[in-house]
Amino acid sequence: MTHNPAYFSMRSACPVCDGIDQDLLYAAPMTTPPVRDWIESHFRRQGIVDWTMLSGTDYTLVRCRACALIYQQAAPNAAMLETLYTRMISDSFLATFENGLLTIDAFQKIAGELALLFRATGKHPSDIRFLDYGSGYGRWGRVARALGASVFATEIGDDKLRAMADLGIRTIDDAEIDTMRFDIVHTEQVFEHLVTPRETFIRLAARTDGLLKISVPRYEPVAALLKTKGMTRRSAFGDMLDGAPPRKEDAQYGALLPLEHLNMFSPKSMAVLAEAGRMRITSTVRRRSTTLDFSGATGLARSAVQVAKAFAREVSGANSGYYLFQPLRGD
Repeated sequence: MTHNPAYFSMRSACPVCDGIDQDLLYAAPMTTPPVRDWIESHFRRQGIVDWTMLSGTDYTLVRCRACALIYQQAAPNAAMLETLYTRMISDSFLATFENGLLTIDAFQKIAGELALLFRATGKHPSDIRFLDYGSGYGRWGRVARALGASVFATEIGDDKLRAMADLGIRTIDDAEIDTMRFDIVHTEQVFEHLVTPRETFIRLAARTDGLLKISVPRYEPVAALLKTKGMTRRSAFGDMLDGAPPRKEDAQYGALLPLEHLNMFSPKSMAVLAEAGRMRITSTVRRRSTTLDFSGATGLARSAVQVAKAFAREVSGANSGYYLFQPLRGD
């Protein structure tokens, strides 16, 4: 297993539990098929891939025998991450894509979830301090601010920081987190991207007075998929941008995306994080309040379907990759 130390570091131990016993699931150079094809398929509409930065590094996927975390051993360093999130995923592409997600339905879903999180703090919305860790272009932060909270955000890239400022959201340096406290620490599709998830979890947990939310891709049976079908050459996201129909295995391959999805968290690995941060898991079901649409029969029927889906999720308790944590009592 090789890596280019100019742009990658090797995670030889599990980044959640420090276990050193792993099962090798897959290994191949990033610059040769099928991994190269996968990377090309994913980023070709988003930005520019500098293949010289990926040369000499293997995409190596392992599963920790202790906590079942599945992770990529070669992790991007600071220089590679800056390139990844500002050039390979260009600001112009991401801003346009994020703007397209600002729909009424999306607003209602986010507002419905945040309303329940706000209520769980027991505080008036104007007294809530909300950290949006890895905020992107503020899809969640803007709704939290509209609900009345004081919103703080962290992000990489000047365009994203300017977008936060335009929304009236205060952006802070990562180091500032250690001097502040928050009622809600919010992360949406962030932890799978982190090189050091355990350290980040412990830091965020130490600054959380109320709720810490983590939402990541759900844990998938990828070992069986890789044995039967091998590694994909196509990105589900790239296919979506091209208008291609989805495949049933898209979610499984997507959770393994080279360079970006560095970690796939099992329920056991989340329990390990909770213990490390002196927290307890209080929910694994994404809950949200649903607004009934009385504008007509169609709107009311659509609302009824959403209520039924929410109830089904609650009853099944299916692992969706959603976790709510609270500090242990007495801390």
